[in-house]
Amino acid sequence: MITVIYLARFAEELGLAQEQLPLNFTDTNTLLSHLRQRGKPWQQVLAEGNVYKIAVNNVIRHGNTSLQDGDSIALLPPVTGG
Repeated sequence: MITVIYLARFAEELGLAQEQLPLNFTDTNTLLSHLRQRGKPWQQVLAEGNVYKIAVNNVIRHGNTSLQDGDSIALLPPVTGG
């Protein structure tokens, strides 16, 4: 199992703060593809052209990252503020 955590406005827009999924994904790209297949609003929020960060086990990753059983994946929207 992996834990997927949706932070800030992602939790609001998707109506979900976190979920556990079976490890049916080899990497973050296949996980994101699976999530997008859920339809709206998933396709819009996690669209390939959108800017957001992915953290695996509390470390921000750049590019595709392998996933292991027990991993925690956080999806972080862009941060704005003043």
